[in-house]
Amino acid sequence: MEDSRESTLNKKDVIDGTSSSSYLESCKDLGVNSLENFRGSKRSRYLYPDTKIWPMGYGLNTYVYKRKQKKCLMNNDNFDTLPEEIVLKIFKMMDKRTLLKCALVCHQWRRIAYDETLWQYLNIPSRRMSVETLDNILARNIKYFSASHSNFYIFGNQGLCKTPFPKLQYLDLSFVFMHYTMLRSLLRQCSNLIKLSLENCTVDFLCCQYIGHNTNLKVLNLASTVGLDRNSLECIMSLQNLEELNVSWAKLEDDNLHYLMANMIPNIKCLNISGFLKQLADFDLSRLSSRCTKLIELDISDSLAITASSVDKILEKNHELKVLSINRCYNIDTPRLLNLTELSRRRRNSIMSLREVNFIGIAARRILEDIANNTDLVLKINSSKFSGIGRPKLAQNKHTIWEIPAFIDC
Repeated sequence: MEDSRESTLNKKDVIDGTSSSSYLESCKDLGVNSLENFRGSKRSRYLYPDTKIWPMGYGLNTYVYKRKQKKCLMNNDNFDTLPEEIVLKIFKMMDKRTLLKCALVCHQWRRIAYDETLWQYLNIPSRRMSVETLDNILARNIKYFSASHSNFYIFGNQGLCKTPFPKLQYLDLSFVFMHYTMLRSLLRQCSNLIKLSLENCTVDFLCCQYIGHNTNLKVLNLASTVGLDRNSLECIMSLQNLEELNVSWAKLEDDNLHYLMANMIPNIKCLNISGFLKQLADFDLSRLSSRCTKLIELDISDSLAITASSVDKILEKNHELKVLSINRCYNIDTPRLLNLTELSRRRRNSIMSLREVNFIGIAARRILEDIANNTDLVLKINSSKFSGIGRPKLAQNKHTIWEIPAFIDC
């Protein structure tokens, strides 16, 4: 027993002597600290019990160890091993806001996130943005773009639209707040438009001249526009491939309206000329029916000077007409060709193709009373309260740009 006590005492003397100081210096060179004398190490050992502990009560530096462990985890990223085609398919399932966040991750993701296949459709209504932002958005080769009810402004000394948009085909700028000089610079860069909506916008001659450069334009919505004059209408009438036109409630003088009816595009199929009250006369519709014999849908609602003779003239010349809207035309009373027996005879002889008549606001006893009560004759009565000619969005399809599905990108 005395020998064992002496041996333990000798060990304590060794630790308390000069050998302990040399041992501590060698441990510090290795990055090891004493847990008994270093308060931070004691706290680290308490908070991180899984940290490797060396014998003799000494522990590793916790921060250095954790930092090395994180680097190892980041280097094992399996997403980098995926082909870019797979990453592109994953990005297609994201909305535009998430896609923009992914573009900030790295250079590779930015290149993939700005691929033009991901930016074919963009529906951003009711926004406030600068023209420079609009220019950068359309520069991504967007084909179908809608920014209805938006506000566009010029910030500082920035220029107008300077980037050509050769791939832009559908453009919806209905009810936008934009100066006509800004609109002019935008339309100047468009050359392949197929469908265009400028409802409730202010235009000038140069705007219409740039519209006329789109020779493939088929649908044009100029409802409630301001600034149309004789020269502007000449540019519009030069679009020989135009099939659908909406000029309802547009600010037109009487002479310009008569010129429009007399020089309407012969190949027009859908026409909305409602809202001219006492400006539109019977001789205008007589010219129109003689010139445009391929009409399928015609809306002359809110025309107070139109009589039943002009309606008979339209039905007599336009055999392919399927939809006729004469809502709130209070001066029309019992057209001859809308008589039940005459209508049945003309349809039986394939002279008339009429399928729908809208006469909201006119008493049924004054017009089409027999047709409204007859169930054998397949004819829709007052099924459309609002005309959809040229309009890109209706109440039931807000998530479309014309017939193209495009959900609103928040």
